[in-house]
Amino acid sequence: MSGEQVREDNDGGSSFFEQLAAARAKAAALAATRAAIFREELEEKGAQAAWAMAGFAVALFFGAFALLLATALIAALLSKLLGGPVAGVAATLALYLAIAAAGAVVGARAAARVQPLAFPATGAELARDAEVLSAAAAPLPEPEREDGEEDVEARFRAGSE
Repeated sequence: MSGEQVREDNDGGSSFFEQLAAARAKAAALAATRAAIFREELEEKGAQAAWAMAGFAVALFFGAFALLLATALIAALLSKLLGGPVAGVAATLALYLAIAAAGAVVGARAAARVQPLAFPATGAELARDAEVLSAAAAPLPEPEREDGEEDVEARFRAGSE
């Protein structure tokens, strides 16, 4: 028996394959939508992570200057022993340390907002998809009969006894 005969012999056989193709198309569209949501959330996290990295870069940059000025301060202290100006170098060092601290605070606050494993919109949509799929996989309820309808199965059993 060929595949065409099987489909013709089976009532609704071709509609099953059509339904399967439609379900596959819907699943592909749904997967594409979920991927787009995931990309949006990932892009948002990337922007937050970029702010965190920028803050840490500022802290590193000015921290490096603070180390250079600390070296200059030690040199100035040594030159003070020999009679040089220290107050200007010390004030500059304090300024650079304050800027480095502010950059570190900005970077830490931005990093605290980044939750690398939290994708709430994608998770909610996947949970909704799971609910829909479990509802679709559940057996259909028995149709209710109206009072005037005959029970063919009961009639068949009564006739066979």
